[in-house]
Amino acid sequence: MRLPETWAEVRLTDVCELNPRLLAEDRPSDDLPVTFVPMSAVNESAGVIDKPEERTFGEVAKGYTSFRERDVLFAKVTPCMENGKAAVAGQLVNGLGFGSTEFHVLRPTPAVLPEFIFSFIRQQAFRDRAASAFVGTGGLQRVPPDFLSRVRLPLPTLPEQQRIVDVLRHTEAVAKAKHLISEQVDQLVKTAYWEHFGAWYTPDGLIDPVRIGDCIAGSQYGVSEAMEAHGTHAVLRMNSITSSGWLDLSELKYASLSAKDIASTELQDGDLLFNRTNSKELVGKCAVWRPVAGAFSFASYLIRLRLKSEMLPEYLWATLNSAYGKYRLTNSAKQAVSMANVSPTDLGRITVPLPPLSIQDEFAKFVRTVEALRSQMLSKLDAFAELQTVVSQQALIGELTSTWRDDHANEIAEALQTRDTLLRERGAKVALSATITATPSAQAELTVRPARHWLQGELSEFQRQVLAAFTAYCQASGEPLLVEDPDVFARFCDDTAVTERLRVFGTSHGNRIRRTLSQMAALGLIAKVTLLKVGQESGERDYLKAFRPLREDEFTRLADVQALRKALSADVDQEHYYLQAQLDYKASERAGAGGVFQVISIEDDGGKDYTHLVDQGRHYASLDDLKVDLASALSVAATQVDLEEV
Repeated sequence: MRLPETWAEVRLTDVCELNPRLLAEDRPSDDLPVTFVPMSAVNESAGVIDKPEERTFGEVAKGYTSFRERDVLFAKVTPCMENGKAAVAGQLVNGLGFGSTEFHVLRPTPAVLPEFIFSFIRQQAFRDRAASAFVGTGGLQRVPPDFLSRVRLPLPTLPEQQRIVDVLRHTEAVAKAKHLISEQVDQLVKTAYWEHFGAWYTPDGLIDPVRIGDCIAGSQYGVSEAMEAHGTHAVLRMNSITSSGWLDLSELKYASLSAKDIASTELQDGDLLFNRTNSKELVGKCAVWRPVAGAFSFASYLIRLRLKSEMLPEYLWATLNSAYGKYRLTNSAKQAVSMANVSPTDLGRITVPLPPLSIQDEFAKFVRTVEALRSQMLSKLDAFAELQTVVSQQALIGELTSTWRDDHANEIAEALQTRDTLLRERGAKVALSATITATPSAQAELTVRPARHWLQGELSEFQRQVLAAFTAYCQASGEPLLVEDPDVFARFCDDTAVTERLRVFGTSHGNRIRRTLSQMAALGLIAKVTLLKVGQESGERDYLKAFRPLREDEFTRLADVQALRKALSADVDQEHYYLQAQLDYKASERAGAGGVFQVISIEDDGGKDYTHLVDQGRHYASLDDLKVDLASALSVAATQVDLEEV
């Protein structure tokens, strides 16, 4: 589906400055008050800065990210980015703001509204794409600046941007309602906690104090396996625990675990999951596990705690989430670069009151009741949130404003000239806008251009370096890379040419390199093959996965397929769509609908996304059923849609 004729497709950095610096001439005096925004001050549900602080410029001039009014803040670190921490800066003290170094700053030019940029980067599809470009390891993964430099943005004129922003503002009611319910529930729990246990906190100290470690029966670190869209177990991560201590199972990833890992990370009702590593503001989050359908484990940045009988998990959970608990955790955290860590030993040294078990049990029953009501209320809002996502997707490709465009044609025509002038001043290639894509010359170019070239331009810097190192290594050895042979793969990862290219990204990239090679194969940039390996001693035959560079005749495969399709339909005066669908059979099976599938993504040969045209929550029985839905959304006959599974 093409963008409207008055829209352009530009790079995000064509309309925004990325991470602009505070110029020397703009530096105020050290005693000038300014706004300070730690990561915890941005509310991920509402997308606003709701807890700003005030500091002097001298306190924040070094070591923090600077921004100003109307800049867009985008959290770059996991799990904050996946949770949607982003906001438009406003009401800054003296017009200046400083915040966590884990923010990217986007400063809109006059060609774009900050609220439009905010709506674009807050989309779930955008965050999923940003997560696929993460660099770093484990809990230290971040979205690199070069990802934002590559992102392409569908850009209407300013009047239509304002119309879209106004439409989307009405849909924010769901997010605000969800945030309000969460806040009220959190306050209810805090009030009940102090009503039950306030007497154990006195000006002279704690009554009946005990070290937390004396009440822990056992602790267990989580697994360090690579996580993907499928696997034997859903793996709880840092972003599976909200900042106020509730479990969030909305964005799960999976891993295929060994029997040993499955046994060691088993979860039981009442287990406490403690987040040992995170930013200074979020380290120490914890949640109580409640059994749900499916197999679950937890990642290495979480610790499972099982308590002795004298302390109930609901009591310790509320204590650690209280003002006293947060204070003790912050003081116990050890800072390392931009992350903080609280080890089980550090946690165990913290002292808390130990009220009678009968009072703990009364409070625990109250927590379970509130927990059930909270879940019931939020589940109803989630259904509306799905509709909100669809509305946002449709708005940001011009579907919701088509009638409005017709009614404001003169206003848009005038704004179009202004917008394109502004884009050209920043060196943007306005000629590549949607108004050109329908011309014969542009269609011809897209037909002969291999999609592979487009894909290579979209790779992250880490992916590009892995691809270059892999190609050079295989050319030098003359053999495919046998990734399922531990010795062969280890030699590749330790090869000087590989380590030199990846040194800037840190060390120990084995799992990430393996994932990246699988992604390259899925994109058609390298070939995936299966090789026979015979054990030297046992004589056992095994078939192992390997990767090799593309042969010369394979480089034009995508272009050849496109040309063939055009040739076969040259005499038909109808537009055809050639789409590939990535399907999820396991999700349907987990929902009790075996043999059918849900849709993960749909793209054409050029990488254009068509996923928004179908209901990703629907279970499809066949590709033909999916094709019918796509044809209906495209307003064409089903015979004009060619669909294949990838």
